Amino acid sequence: MTERQNDKVGDGSRVTRRRFLQITAVSGSLLLGGKLWHLARSRAQTISETRTLMGTIINLVVVSDNAAQAEAAVTATFAEMARLIAIFDHRRADSPLSLLNQTGRLEAPPPELVELLSLSVAYGRLTDGAFDISVKPMVDAQRAGETAVFSRQRLVDFQQIDIRAEQVQLRQPGMALTLDGIAKGRVVDGATAVLQAQGFPNVLVEAGGDLVGLGHRADGQAWHVGIQHPRRQAAGSLLGVLPVSMAAVATSGDYRYRFSEDGRQHHIIDPRTGSSPTELAGVTVMAPTAADADALSTAVMVMNVDAGLTLINRLPHVEALLVTKSMQLHFSDGFPKLT
Repeated sequence: MTERQNDKVGDGSRVTRRRFLQITAVSGSLLLGGKLWHLARSRAQTISETRTLMGTIINLVVVSDNAAQAEAAVTATFAEMARLIAIFDHRRADSPLSLLNQTGRLEAPPPELVELLSLSVAYGRLTDGAFDISVKPMVDAQRAGETAVFSRQRLVDFQQIDIRAEQVQLRQPGMALTLDGIAKGRVVDGATAVLQAQGFPNVLVEAGGDLVGLGHRADGQAWHVGIQHPRRQAAGSLLGVLPVSMAAVATSGDYRYRFSEDGRQHHIIDPRTGSSPTELAGVTVMAPTAADADALSTAVMVMNVDAGLTLINRLPHVEALLVTKSMQLHFSDGFPKLT
């Protein structure tokens, strides 16, 4: 275990549904998920747009000297994000993922779904089941207030998902999948690909705390990601600021969606136990893609500090910051210095 900083961070007021991630861009601060979106540069240099998709606030920022082309690219990017969401969202009754959950079988699945399911299963193997997209029956039971969440354990096994290009099948009756721990990242990656393909190397794409920052801001500096204190509600209460260029960042935390008043049961569940993690309050991961960062932050959240750092430190081009419930900060070996 590598512990570069071991100072305890002071506690504050309880946070129920608050973002862990902030961005400070150009010379203005951006509170992701809040109502404030300030950019202190010329529109000809920085083009931004905010929309809500899949119940999540999406922020796109493009640095360009051609505003018209950038605005057209932003429109195309949102269209691609909406297309991907329509495939991955289990809350939409007509999505391919929902149809798979309803019948246990999906013929001629979209290639994007096959790709993401395959990546998810790979992360299940990599994390020894700490990341498992078949955890949905447990999550549903906990949301409904059922006490015997662990009784759904027989339905949770990513190895029982048969994935083929022509068909996806859930081998165990009653199984259901959720891509909530990886889909946002994949959507962000898809958006980034659209902007790059249209010739924009300096962009920021953010969706509900998952983001990719490429190139630089309009002032030539790297994008700045502020990691907010997970127990303080006031805007600007940061653990530090992280410079981001050519990287993806994702955060998982215990404070966004709580199922119990004391916060012990929340939306992140250890698929191996049926319970929410007891050691970590938040995990921020830097990785080559947002899908990677999303899946890894979800998985590490249900591990202890030692296991989480051991996993991260053996993965190339991946770094992480782990914050315990007692507000101890633990860094992977190469995590950038916070300012």
